[in-house]
Amino acid sequence: MSVCKKQSAMNVPDKERGEVISDPPQHSRKNGWSWPLHLLQLVAWSTFLFFAVIGLGILVPLLPQHWLAAGYICTGVMFTFHCVVHFLAVTIDPADDNVQAKGSLGPLPAFDRNKHTHVIENMHCYICEVDV
Repeated sequence: MSVCKKQSAMNVPDKERGEVISDPPQHSRKNGWSWPLHLLQLVAWSTFLFFAVIGLGILVPLLPQHWLAAGYICTGVMFTFHCVVHFLAVTIDPADDNVQAKGSLGPLPAFDRNKHTHVIENMHCYICEVDV
């Protein structure tokens, strides 16, 4: 288990029965705004807001008087640019065109490592069941 309490994608063999235990099926996500939000998304937005408040509210006012305008402009432009890029990265759907055309929003099927060694082999995704 990782820090964010997300199960590893690897399957663990059950030594008593010789069976393979797979993770429970997860729901596919369309983009970063799909629920449930991941803990790291909340950490990223909180960290951005924290540094914006600290930078623009505490550090820039401590600059000498003749540097205040440059401090607010440069820091404000950088924070605005970063916020726009972060917003676009969360909003864009990274899925392949064939996966988008399939339009499956239900639970994902379990991946059986006994049949295939990788999720995508020969340009075919065995979880989405489409050619990519």
